[in-house]
Amino acid sequence: MVQNAITMGQNSSLPKGRRKSLRSFIKRSDSKANSLSHTFTLNENDDRVDRLNINIASEEELMTLDGVNREIAKSIVDHRRAIGRFRKVEDLAVVRGIGADKLQKLRPEICVSSRRSQSYTSSRAQSYDSLRSSESRLTLKSNRLVNVNKASVFELQNVIGVTQEIAAAIVHYRNKKGAFKHVDDLIKVKCLDNLRLATIGRYLTTEDDDEVFDIDENRPSILTNGYTMPNQSNNKPNGMPQRLAIRNGLSTSSAIDIFELLSAYSPRPVVREVFNFTRNDEPAVRVASWNLHEFAYEKAGNLGVKEVICRTILENGFSIVAVQDVQNVIALRIICDELNNPKLQRVKEWSKNNHHNWNFCMLDVHNSKLGFIYDSDGGVPVDLISLSEGPTDTKSECEALVASFRVGNINMQLVNLMLHKGTNIELLNQKFKELTTESDLLMVFIDFSDVRILTDDHFNIGNLQSVFSQNTNTTFVQHPAPGASSHTTNLLYNTKLQKHLTGTNGVVKQGLIHLAIPNGWSWGGPASPYCPVYAELFTNSTSDVAL
Repeated sequence: MVQNAITMGQNSSLPKGRRKSLRSFIKRSDSKANSLSHTFTLNENDDRVDRLNINIASEEELMTLDGVNREIAKSIVDHRRAIGRFRKVEDLAVVRGIGADKLQKLRPEICVSSRRSQSYTSSRAQSYDSLRSSESRLTLKSNRLVNVNKASVFELQNVIGVTQEIAAAIVHYRNKKGAFKHVDDLIKVKCLDNLRLATIGRYLTTEDDDEVFDIDENRPSILTNGYTMPNQSNNKPNGMPQRLAIRNGLSTSSAIDIFELLSAYSPRPVVREVFNFTRNDEPAVRVASWNLHEFAYEKAGNLGVKEVICRTILENGFSIVAVQDVQNVIALRIICDELNNPKLQRVKEWSKNNHHNWNFCMLDVHNSKLGFIYDSDGGVPVDLISLSEGPTDTKSECEALVASFRVGNINMQLVNLMLHKGTNIELLNQKFKELTTESDLLMVFIDFSDVRILTDDHFNIGNLQSVFSQNTNTTFVQHPAPGASSHTTNLLYNTKLQKHLTGTNGVVKQGLIHLAIPNGWSWGGPASPYCPVYAELFTNSTSDVAL
């Protein structure tokens, strides 16, 4: 089943007096023991005595809310069961029958947690007697612990008591010394003492909980705008503990003010050419590939990350973006929502005179990390026709997502391909020959981030040609670690597609950092260590122009 949200009043496209000083701000903030990185991941965590907890309320209790009938109440319960729990009140907006307008009316009546005391719990919500104490360790199934051997800096900061400095120190120690054998080993990490470890240790684990997953072997459904989010028990990277209140002493309005200040000091590149969807007076589009690196819900909620991704897409005129390492489908929804209805000032500035209807698509399969973002109402219309997995016998070699798009007047086969270590290139060559024909307009967005050593064979898989040479640096890191390749992504195309190439392509390396993005123990980091790459295509079916 495929569904798509109606965005910005458009139809579905799926098958269709004084300048503030930054220096003074930083100087003041050093005196506080607050994690500024949390400031830019805004969440609603205020608990109210008379609010209904939508994470434990029954259908009957939900029906006591204004405007919620039996059908909507059932949708809320079904959605809650699918995703495990609502992390914040805003998550309710994606439930069928709610939407942004109804959410605003419901907001004063609902909450997602009641942690102050059981004696203060709303009489409208069911008893906590059957639930585990908030002081007990979180269960693996519904409220999993954070694995300190796998969590990113963003995910670690989600744990109460873990600041940006501590999270960075944990990751730094892990990268240098190896995996932690026990949670108690964290005492070796700089910035952690026995008292702090006792506070955060209950939310952490070193165990691998892959065994608890119940994998559905049925044909995967497609996740798009408006579709029910996947069950978190079927996607390990989604497994996070309950949203824990992080008291940084700042109100939402103060956080926005600080972010706008940081944004003003995070320069955007000068756009020398505004792409207007034409080349040589013919209609054209730009298709791109971008490994977003551990792109989960928490990372997408960072306003700096969101601004960088959205502005990069808009400034470069991308119509289709193949994305890799997406660990949570909600993260793509956050980006599309900002692109369609911008809240950030810099995104508003670029979008005010442009019309967009951005959509995303992924497959609801275990550990799927590939997806597409596309603009169906841009300068050239783009429609998703189909979406499917790659061949089952190549799963040990790569992860593949095969999409068919109608772009302008042509139909294209786009393959989002993420190679694993030790990929059998001969097997991939064979599969491409079996599954593609000369009549296909084929482009492969190939990610080499897990491949240690690249050879010429990696650049002509399936007898395809590459847009970029092997010595092209596609990473944001200027000096990669010894043995690591600086070429992590490329675009491959077949002979039929070659005549549609305009000759314009590039690697985007400017505008990828923001002062609100953590950078180890500091800030001013990149949205991803990998750069987006793109190519430009003519979209007329009779086009024979190539530069």
